[in-house]
Amino acid sequence: MKPRRFFVEGEPLSPGERTITGKTARHLSRVLRLGVGDRVVLFDGSGCEFPAEILEVGRQLVRMQVASGERVDRESPLNLRLALGLCQPATMDLIVQKVTELGVTEIVPVSTERAQRWLAGERGAARHKRWQRIAQEAARQSGRNKVPRISPLMDFTEALRQGEATALKLIFWEEEAGGSLKQVLAVKPKPNQVCLLIGPEGGFSTEEVERATAAGFQSISLGRRILRTETATIVVIGLLQQELGDMGLSP
Repeated sequence: MKPRRFFVEGEPLSPGERTITGKTARHLSRVLRLGVGDRVVLFDGSGCEFPAEILEVGRQLVRMQVASGERVDRESPLNLRLALGLCQPATMDLIVQKVTELGVTEIVPVSTERAQRWLAGERGAARHKRWQRIAQEAARQSGRNKVPRISPLMDFTEALRQGEATALKLIFWEEEAGGSLKQVLAVKPKPNQVCLLIGPEGGFSTEEVERATAAGFQSISLGRRILRTETATIVVIGLLQQELGDMGLSP
């Protein structure tokens, strides 16, 4: 059985003793009931894995002896930035989890005309921390040694500007009658950077799509059926990882 993996926050990992506290320590000791002498693997988002042996298990902490780290690359060659219209909290949580598993590099919540308006103030800060924890756990579960960056809430204009230097920029719109993802990928040289714009539950307005296309985004349809935001996001990223990334390759 492979050693269990744990994400460690705070100071970067290095050889020597390290004390783990908080939720990770409680999960390790109380849920998994690991004890002195058990071996685990730690990662801190730097791209390395650090073997470690448990030296002490307390009520609120676990002390470990950490060995030298080894760079283990399970990242996709595709640098994928997801700019997502702000959805309902439960939908956002699900998307953050699944796109982390699928290898997204950055997640950008975007304020659009039809987006939800709840991400502000203390509530927004708490939700942002929650997304970071969800991404960390999804990275742990999926074997990633890097955790996608989750940006603060961004307005639509800034999201367009941030995507300017990206090789391939796509906006997905249920009213698009022309281009498909298959057609775009057939004629474009294979890029290693993609920026996606995917709308909230209410979709994008016509004006937003026009602004995006004026900024160099290509408007894309996903077919004759209208997909929920979470479904469309997972489908699009899966297709892009299949065509441009590492999905379907041997481990």
